[in-house]
Amino acid sequence: MASQVLLNISDNQGYAPDQISTNFTLARLREEVEQAIEVYGADSVIVLNNGQRYGATYGSIIDSPSTDLFYSPEEEEN
Repeated sequence: MASQVLLNISDNQGYAPDQISTNFTLARLREEVEQAIEVYGADSVIVLNNGQRYGATYGSIIDSPSTDLFYSPEEEEN
């Protein structure tokens, strides 16, 4: 089994994308992923940690050919 690395996320912050205040960019995400690859290895599996104290704490990134990993808020409205 491949090693696992936890990715901390904070969910349930708003009811619409424009309600979320963040400055975490794709460039920063790339930097963080590159650093994680150096530390944990490129074959490590990503497990999401949402920090919930109640209910399920862990999840995964959607990995489906029918779902894009990234999309714009405008696409969600359609």
